[in-house]
Amino acid sequence: MDVFSPTSSSGVLVLLLMGVLICIAPAPAPATPQLPTDSSSSTSPQLGVVWTPPSPPDSALAALDRLAATGATAVRLTHLPPDTLATRADSLGLQLYVDLPISHVPAASLADTLSQVAPTLNRLLALATRHSSVAHVGLARIADTTVPVACRTLREWTNRVHEQAPSVQTYYVTPFPPAVDRCGDAVDRPLLDLRGHPRPDERWRAWAAHTEAVGIGALGTWTRPSASSGLQVPRSPERQARYLEEAFAQLLDSTRTAPPVLFVARWQDAAAPRLPSRRYGLHDGPGRSRPAAAVVRGVYSGTQRTFAFADGSPPARSHAPLLLGWGLVALLGGLYAGNLFVRQTVVRYFTAPGFYRDALRDGHDLSPAANGLLLVLVAAALGIAGARAAQLAAAHPGTEHVLRSLPNALQSTLAQGVGHPALAGLSVGGLALGLLLLWMGALIGAARLSARFSLAQGLVLVTWPCWPALLIVPVALAAGPNAPLSPWAFALLLLGGGGVALLLQTVRVLSDFWRVVDAPPWTVLLLFVLSPSALTSAAVLAAAYDGVPVRFLWRLAVHA
Repeated sequence: MDVFSPTSSSGVLVLLLMGVLICIAPAPAPATPQLPTDSSSSTSPQLGVVWTPPSPPDSALAALDRLAATGATAVRLTHLPPDTLATRADSLGLQLYVDLPISHVPAASLADTLSQVAPTLNRLLALATRHSSVAHVGLARIADTTVPVACRTLREWTNRVHEQAPSVQTYYVTPFPPAVDRCGDAVDRPLLDLRGHPRPDERWRAWAAHTEAVGIGALGTWTRPSASSGLQVPRSPERQARYLEEAFAQLLDSTRTAPPVLFVARWQDAAAPRLPSRRYGLHDGPGRSRPAAAVVRGVYSGTQRTFAFADGSPPARSHAPLLLGWGLVALLGGLYAGNLFVRQTVVRYFTAPGFYRDALRDGHDLSPAANGLLLVLVAAALGIAGARAAQLAAAHPGTEHVLRSLPNALQSTLAQGVGHPALAGLSVGGLALGLLLLWMGALIGAARLSARFSLAQGLVLVTWPCWPALLIVPVALAAGPNAPLSPWAFALLLLGGGGVALLLQTVRVLSDFWRVVDAPPWTVLLLFVLSPSALTSAAVLAAAYDGVPVRFLWRLAVHA
């Protein structure tokens, strides 16, 4: 009887998160990395790379030979290797760590997903009986290992692997810190995904204090395809190489304990990265090497420990977002100073709501042009916030994990926004303007069932309660990794403060509508269903019903 019989489980909830945490700051000049001098296999770390073999067998074998020539002693494969590749790995003395095709799954779905890939695991274990190089199997890559149910599943499948192939060890790859991840003892060796982490040595040593067997499953940072050369250029190939040089200096220090296994991510750029602006490869798509490849070759082979790279010229900073934001603030100030209606309405709205409603009911001298401009400025303010959130998300290492945990349709849409902040801003601003105009049309139509109600009255009714959106402009401009407002605080303000402001706007609009129009209760209830807050909530609930794992996404956004 096959020991890998299917089991059952279920899925989870919702979330959509774009603005979050941490940019990578350039570090000082690196110390000299010193590999451990003990040559025994029990103390020397296994050094390798993450690799997706090309489909043509000859190309895969030639690439494996080049990979072994760097001094690597291990390879982490993203899928099951063919028999010919395992044979070549045997002859080269390489250790193969093979990932099962399980990636970015919530804890509740892990058991079912493992059951579905049991045939692949059976083939891998059969391969391990014929090849000494195949001795490690990855049960999951970026699963929700922050809850005990995932640990039980991993422990159960580790036992099954040991029963069928005692020489094969299990691992999983996690982005979580040890204070959050609970499954370190459920497998033989947890591996850390430290891509883009600002201090990978600190994260690994924090784990090692709790779990002695922990290794590093993915180390490195990304380059941007459009980046120029030079250390002064953010996300340049030289910055990627310097990141690895500094990480090796800290992790492979002969005076301190080194990770038992360390993989650099990755040998070559992925064919279809989720975020096209992130390229992790030591080589680009066509196979041309980047400076980071020389760092890996020098350190792995023990022939070179320090490296020199050209400084290059720092790119000119774009002040367009800053000018746009403060231009919007200046336009608001000019509108207040030069328009009597705006000045009077500000006083009435905030200090004398009864007079504000009387003017709204009267419907005269409502300055539709000023109110229309205010509505456009509200949408522009939300668009600026959306663009800034996309910029911060583009710099946060955990963004890629969040995107890959979403349904495919949402992945593609949000990846476009993260990669193109201006597009994200236009989308957010345009969507906000569309929802407000839709609601305004419904309010005007409902009001005309019992009284005369003009477009100018509808503009005032909808626009003025949106005033909190204007406050987000200076907040967005003040947010950033080295700015007065941290990206994390900005994200909390967007999620928490934005939700509260949306609810308050809905209550104020419907309250004013009730008093001005004297509409029946069923009308107000129907209008609430058509409000932006109700439609937004419905979209979130629909995503939850569609299986978006909100708890998992939240943990990835906060902790990865």
